[in-house]
Amino acid sequence: MSYTHRLSPALRWRGGPLARMVDRGPPGLDGVARTAYDASRGKVAAVARGYFGDDFAHCFCAEGPSPGPLINRGHYVRVAAIGSVCEQFLHAARGQQPQIVSIGAGFDTRFWQLAAAGMAPSLYIEVDQHPIVARKVEIVAAQPALLAALPEGAACLGTDRVSSARYQLRAADVRDEAALEAALAEAGWDETRPTLVLLECVLVYLPPDAAASVLRLFGRRARRCVAAVYEQIGPDDAFGRMMVANLRARDCALLGLSACPDTESQVARCRSAGFTARAEAVDLLGYHAEVLSHDERARVASLEPLDELEEWRLLMAHYCVVLAVKDAGGGGEGGGGGDAADGEALFGDLLLRAPVLRPFPPASTPLGRGPGLRRPVSPPL
Repeated sequence: MSYTHRLSPALRWRGGPLARMVDRGPPGLDGVARTAYDASRGKVAAVARGYFGDDFAHCFCAEGPSPGPLINRGHYVRVAAIGSVCEQFLHAARGQQPQIVSIGAGFDTRFWQLAAAGMAPSLYIEVDQHPIVARKVEIVAAQPALLAALPEGAACLGTDRVSSARYQLRAADVRDEAALEAALAEAGWDETRPTLVLLECVLVYLPPDAAASVLRLFGRRARRCVAAVYEQIGPDDAFGRMMVANLRARDCALLGLSACPDTESQVARCRSAGFTARAEAVDLLGYHAEVLSHDERARVASLEPLDELEEWRLLMAHYCVVLAVKDAGGGGEGGGGGDAADGEALFGDLLLRAPVLRPFPPASTPLGRGPGLRRPVSPPL
């Protein structure tokens, strides 16, 4: 019997929590744009159950029905992986006026989390489709907690942009390299300063040439750059075919998946784009087992019982996180060394598999109980 027939309702398209996650949403967000709302709703659900903290998630989406432990744990691993790269980047680039550029940022709250913790980079840029950007501007304008992080207040808000000293929000079609370059220039991106590029479920929705072009833009122009990519892999088995079909039915075709179907091709794409100091990738199943500390896995396991272990392994094996580095200075391959023309290498100690002891950024939102407070209802996987 195929995996598709044995999957629990939690992973089937109709009737399970994935369907409940997308029942309703703001008007004007369809297709790929709708996934931004889905991700925001998923984050609120995971925060409410203590998987990780986020003091601003509720500003963008009200809490709805939980998608269940399978999806909540998956969302947690994504947050832990991207958060670890952010934390390491900001530490490595301290004093160097670091920048974070989030492509396809959706309703992400990371800028506000970092600002509240006193850890914001010198400049944080977000770029996304016009409908998402316009909606995000409306939300920022209506939420005092979000406006408070912008020194200029409402004066920095436009109908389709935010232009603050440390936070810039722009609309652009990222399939158009010239349009993306123009948006970054208008937002004040400085290619000579260390840059972290966040690409969470973005490249996989683009045609292969456009996805490669986005990476090449930063690999070609940035002097020192770290790219963190998170997206689907594994389209060719039964689970992967179901995943592709379900997203296509939502008008969210994974246009780039055939070009990068596994971790090896993800690494090769980054190297070809100019990230030659180092590139590595791991699926989320491996990340969960190898990178999260035992205590952190036990804490997460204590939050909700998870009986769908086979489905968990399948789901996690079909997503990956990628770290790619372009650095300055010498050292070459293997030591995290450099490939830019001059200067000292900054990112030699930045690792995809750096141990994760707790989610980042920190928040005042309390995390769920740890293993010392209550016996886990299911063991760490």
